[in-house]
Amino acid sequence: MNATRRSLRWLAPAAAVVVALLLWQLATAGGLFTRDQFPTMTDTVRALGDAIGTEAYWDSVLSTLQAWFLGLVIASVLAVVIGSALAFNDFAYRSAASVIEIFKAIPAIAILPLVILVLGSTLEMKVFLIAFGVFWPLVIQVIYGVRSMDPTVLDTAKALGVGGLRRFFVVTIPSASPYLATGMRIASASALILAVVSELVGGAAGIGRNILRAQNGGVSAYPVMYAYILTAGLLGIILTGAFFLFERKVMHWHESQRNIRANEQGARK
Repeated sequence: MNATRRSLRWLAPAAAVVVALLLWQLATAGGLFTRDQFPTMTDTVRALGDAIGTEAYWDSVLSTLQAWFLGLVIASVLAVVIGSALAFNDFAYRSAASVIEIFKAIPAIAILPLVILVLGSTLEMKVFLIAFGVFWPLVIQVIYGVRSMDPTVLDTAKALGVGGLRRFFVVTIPSASPYLATGMRIASASALILAVVSELVGGAAGIGRNILRAQNGGVSAYPVMYAYILTAGLLGIILTGAFFLFERKVMHWHESQRNIRANEQGARK
């Protein structure tokens, strides 16, 4: 019985993907959409298979991932440092709260023309746009996480003589880790979107620029365009899944993860 349930957990999502692909094929091959509107599933998958065998495809994927990684790392480091500093100082927090809310409300894509004007269609442009876009939600998560820390834990650390950077890494970061993990998982998806958009609009090397080139190539290149769109979607799924696994591995000690494991064990019974 348990084996059957475990099999269904894997088969159900796979079956949903197969059904979606079949509906795509039926809708396009059956005439609901014309080829100049939407390519068939088989044409797109064939184009994706052809592209995977080329060096240009992997160069574009690596360019997008490089910008995603650098932008996310820079934003995360700045968010942890600045967010922790603001969380420990009530005056600084109250002073900066309105500024953070204002900048958080600005869509990162709105500053893209200015960033292109200053940095051009370069890797630096993509990294800056990603870091700007994901920093503000991340810093808010860090502030909430640090401020939600149990005062007893902090007082105990002080009584034991744990101070400075050691207290920051041993007490503060672990206490705020649930907020950090959630923020990082959300920021990962946002960073990938910003990377592709900056390439699509800004013309920097990567998946987005290849999508734009295929679109400008005419109807015959539409399967290639959708092949790169599928690539972006698959990258999003892979990165989100990786963050889920990383969160479960690193935070196995936390109550939230213990509850998840308990629910999964109860479902197997």
